[in-house]
Amino acid sequence: MRICKNNITDQIRDLFDANPLRIPEARIQPMCMLEIRNHKQKYLGEFKFLVKDGFKHSITINTAPVAQVSDVKTKKIDFKIGFDILGNFIKAFGLDPAVIGASVKGSSKMAFSFGNVVRKYIDTLELGHILVSHDIKGDQDNIFIQDITDNKDVQLALITDVLTSTDFSLSTFKDNTTNAEINIPLIQEYLGNVDTGLTIEKVSENEVKFKGETPLTYAFTCVEINIDPLTGKFSRGQWLDNIRSVKGTAGVSTAEQIEIPKLLLDDNQANPLLIDF
Repeated sequence: MRICKNNITDQIRDLFDANPLRIPEARIQPMCMLEIRNHKQKYLGEFKFLVKDGFKHSITINTAPVAQVSDVKTKKIDFKIGFDILGNFIKAFGLDPAVIGASVKGSSKMAFSFGNVVRKYIDTLELGHILVSHDIKGDQDNIFIQDITDNKDVQLALITDVLTSTDFSLSTFKDNTTNAEINIPLIQEYLGNVDTGLTIEKVSENEVKFKGETPLTYAFTCVEINIDPLTGKFSRGQWLDNIRSVKGTAGVSTAEQIEIPKLLLDDNQANPLLIDF
């Protein structure tokens, strides 16, 4: 699924080389692994369980607010297209998209934004140094890892950076110049009858902000790593070019490196791919 070019996705890609998630979720965090098989991405688990005898070293997960993206609205887009996208965020926060949709009848355009955006990230050079200095190896006895190392068509990606948010806002319009009123009492009544941990704030007649308790990841960056099937040694992977392409394949590098290059699941910056797990 693709969305039109807009200023939020531009900033996500240009500033952070990050891949927007189609459905935001809390489990996508730094030091977690993705399995990429048949051009499909699957959450695998935490990196520490990939290591033989466990990963006993401490990696700092840094956090920093991201003013460049926080509360930046998208361009006005077709309501149906926008709500198809936003509906996944609404569901991720525990809301029924149908109720929100009923509160914005008469809208043909919409815009949305994320608030309280925080970046969480690790230093990949630190991780690479630890892996090489301590001769850390992958757990070849793990049946899931063995399946991956035996299959050249499967890649491993380590999540290094994520963007999280607890808030999102929705603005509605009748057309490009006229606002469309939101039935905020309808949403408030609904929230009063469900346990979502969300609060609602009226920004204006045509804008409402939802504030949640749990930070959800909505974009991430990762690097590809390889595990030698004979020795278990970690090495850097090659860039995976155009995962979305049916013909796209990734090469395998056996050279041991400390620095690990970033893996972009989609290099189309004008129309970023929404990654779905």
